[in-house]
Amino acid sequence: MLLRSPLSSSLPFFSSRSTRSPAPCLCPLLHHSISRAKEEKRECLVIVSGSISQVHSYGAMDFENKRNLHWSSLYRRILPAGREGKTASSVLESWDALERRLTKWELCRVAKELRKFGHIKSALEVYEWMVAQGGRRFTINSADMAVMLDLIGKVRGSEIAEQHFSNLSESFKDKRTYCSLLNIYAQHKLKEKAEATFDFVRENGYLTDALPYNVMMTLYLDIHEHANVMKLIQEMKERNIKFDTYSYNIWISNSAGMRDLDQMESVLQVMESDNVNATWSIYTTLASKYIKFNLLDKAEVCLREAEKRITGRDRSAFLFFIPLYAKIGKREDIYRIWRWYKSSFSSPLNNGYKTMLQALLNVDDVAGAESLYEEWTKSGDSLDPRVCQVLMGWYCRNGLSDKARETLDRLVQQGGKPNQVAWVILGEGFLKENRLSEAINCLEKAISCAMIIAGDQKWWPKPKFVEDLLELCKQREQSECFDQVVAILKREGLDEIEPYRDFIRQYSLVGSD
Repeated sequence: MLLRSPLSSSLPFFSSRSTRSPAPCLCPLLHHSISRAKEEKRECLVIVSGSISQVHSYGAMDFENKRNLHWSSLYRRILPAGREGKTASSVLESWDALERRLTKWELCRVAKELRKFGHIKSALEVYEWMVAQGGRRFTINSADMAVMLDLIGKVRGSEIAEQHFSNLSESFKDKRTYCSLLNIYAQHKLKEKAEATFDFVRENGYLTDALPYNVMMTLYLDIHEHANVMKLIQEMKERNIKFDTYSYNIWISNSAGMRDLDQMESVLQVMESDNVNATWSIYTTLASKYIKFNLLDKAEVCLREAEKRITGRDRSAFLFFIPLYAKIGKREDIYRIWRWYKSSFSSPLNNGYKTMLQALLNVDDVAGAESLYEEWTKSGDSLDPRVCQVLMGWYCRNGLSDKARETLDRLVQQGGKPNQVAWVILGEGFLKENRLSEAINCLEKAISCAMIIAGDQKWWPKPKFVEDLLELCKQREQSECFDQVVAILKREGLDEIEPYRDFIRQYSLVGSD
């Protein structure tokens, strides 16, 4: 029996006024996928959780009349603003005042693109600006609120999202927003709250399709409660809820998690009996599980089958094949898929280069990776530091921190802007080589970078990195270096936050022996 929490008093947003909306529910709200879904068609948010990628859509937006507007120009103006510490809202205010008045369609389209490429904070700022204009400018509906709620959960956490939900007017509390809230709890692995919300969704007749089930099954899968996944699968059968591709993917992953190879393979047979065509994502899921079982030949067969099922211009499919071929050591296939990918699109995106770079390093093709990196720097695309970080990470793990530093310096010279993660990677490399002062300098640069990029989002350095710094200070009995690290932490108020406070106390006797 599924664990359930009472609704009446466990959560503040469940009030007697929150009743089932009399209006008919539109299309499902939350999409879960092993694949990342088609880039050109999805109006969604992608959240990677455990072995499954969860895709959440909130139904058709109430877009105003569409015109052939150059929304991409606005997107390109917002994109660097986030990297420079500016807000999307400031860009929107300027555009609205000096260029021309924005439409809701443009704003939602820009936010969709920002979400697709992981610029979640900027996407939230677009929605907040749109909602702040009020009814005098835009018609805001529950679909908009559901997207905004999900963005709040990602940027500010589940508690703030819950407060925001509680403050919504009753007209916005329908299937869309409840399922958005359900997703937030599942994403943050808040099992009891997710179960309570799921029960509420069930009791109000919102469980009419597979997608809310997919949210809960993914949560149970992530926390390794495989029996509960199977109970929901059984409930779907009993209620005649039609499985979608994502449901089958979850079923396959859950079977693999239980190490039930026979059941995993039988899912394909169930799909055939249900007259469901297995997509490429089904076969890449099977391939990834066969790899975990070290059944590499079967994994390769699945990848070949997956390739036959690629249709249309779907970048995400290629970005799944490349790392999977790397995991089974098929270097030539990595290059073959890469050539196919490049021939299918006008130019690879940063994420494509990042994926390919990591795959080549995974098969120890360092020369190929360095050549690809050079190609990327000349590609004309924005110099995303995350691509640089892949190569830097390999250098640092292999005792080549100076080469990593040269790579980072060259990125800066070419106009790229390192983020805090790049500096931590370099700092970890210096630590591995016992270069204490240089590692401390990287910590300081990382925190300075975070203040510019993250803005009001608090960024904390990796606890292990800080602990290793203090440990090296202790080993060398260098109290000045210890004091320098503590001063950096104090400047950001981290000296009173766990676990940094414990680290400071633990190593506070440096040099006193």
